[in-house]
Amino acid sequence: MPEIDAFLGLSFCLYFFDNKQHKLPHIHVKYGSHEVIIAIETGKCLEGYLPNKQRKRAESHIAAHRVQLMDMWHKAVKGKNPGKLEDLC
Repeated sequence: MPEIDAFLGLSFCLYFFDNKQHKLPHIHVKYGSHEVIIAIETGKCLEGYLPNKQRKRAESHIAAHRVQLMDMWHKAVKGKNPGKLEDLC
């Protein structure tokens, strides 16, 4: 699972071929021992938990980079390396 970005202690990751369970484009966000899965298009939490402050930061960061994250997700589900978020900005 490549880490595609790190921001204020949050780690944003995409799994390869990860479109079976949730069926929606999504990103895994880790903070310490916590992990949440957030839908890229809607910003909705699909599973997991992050403390409120970190969850809001993650949702804001995802919203700010939604177009790039969608392109990266489409690569990852095909088994291609999505690269790093900062490479696309």
